[in-house]
Amino acid sequence: MKILVIGGSNSVMKPGYLSHTSEWLKKKARVAARLTNLSVGANNCLIGLENLKTSGSLEEFDKIVVEFAINDMSLATPEGFDTWQCAYEGLLRHILQHNARAQVFHLLLGRRSERYRDRTERIRAGMREIVRHYAGARDVRLLDFDLSLRNLLDNDQARISTHYKDEVHYDLEKGAPMLGRYVAKHLTAAPTRLPAPCPAPLHAQAFDRAVLWPVSEMSGDLDRRAFSNSRFARTGSVLQPARPLAVELPGPLICLSFLATADSRPLLLEEEGERPVLLHTAHVELVKTPEKFRIKNFTLDWKRWTAMERKGPRRVVLTALERTDVPRYEAFLVERFNMVPGNGEGGGPYVSNLAYLPPPGDDARDAAIAAAGVPAAAY
Repeated sequence: MKILVIGGSNSVMKPGYLSHTSEWLKKKARVAARLTNLSVGANNCLIGLENLKTSGSLEEFDKIVVEFAINDMSLATPEGFDTWQCAYEGLLRHILQHNARAQVFHLLLGRRSERYRDRTERIRAGMREIVRHYAGARDVRLLDFDLSLRNLLDNDQARISTHYKDEVHYDLEKGAPMLGRYVAKHLTAAPTRLPAPCPAPLHAQAFDRAVLWPVSEMSGDLDRRAFSNSRFARTGSVLQPARPLAVELPGPLICLSFLATADSRPLLLEEEGERPVLLHTAHVELVKTPEKFRIKNFTLDWKRWTAMERKGPRRVVLTALERTDVPRYEAFLVERFNMVPGNGEGGGPYVSNLAYLPPPGDDARDAAIAAAGVPAAAY
């Protein structure tokens, strides 16, 4: 059994639910599972799509677990839900286009606090809609652990809370072992062979068509900085103050990814026809561990993709700011992800990729892109 997991921090924790999943499969199901984990904490499903698009072939995997519900709650707002629908369906479609035979398990986890129930319900309804749309043609399944746990505990919030370590992570003594067994039992389910063609997108602007453009390929004048740890190796293009990077995109910007450090500079993002955005790219928790880094993804979640009138080219400018320049642009500051101005003089910011949605093309072109795998600059 070859399993791929893409998700958030619950799928990264050691020992976490995946450790219990592997143990259960080995002891109870007597299955020797080979697990590949591309999960990244504190990011929504678009970082999962980026990792899939840059990780190579998916054909070797029998089962793929997608765990982004908790992190995707940042998009589960009336303003951002359209973006979530396009992103999450795009992630699934990318998987199905590159491995039609895989079982795909959509794992729905919930937050501990009751005040997030409305967002959980919105994600649940969206997942059910997407899974239902594809279930007649592909082996896609919804694993609703949040609902299962609540039903088991009679929706008693006090008892439910004892299964959590904090607001977003399951407790290592109770919650994680229960979740691990739950996932393992579903992974042993026999696959359903469905030869029907993959259906058309449920949402016309689904992001499986998104093009990922490495910032390093936008200019030959940019320095690069290599980042690596025990799980990932990434390259960040180093932006310098007073040297804006301007690029012409064929379609609207979806998101950008960058490497957060303890001291990286703020970033000004200006897209033609859109309100400027100021981002801090230093992470508050890295102040205590300055030798580390975090992979981050910033999503322009307020865009109305299904109703967007202008889908053609636009100019995007990325500018590194000194901290003394921030007050001039403070009206454009978007505060997310526990990002802070950073320490000392700083460097960067260290930007990895831009993702944009190309204008609708003909079916032959889209099919050729899907069949080509991962071209050098765009896919």
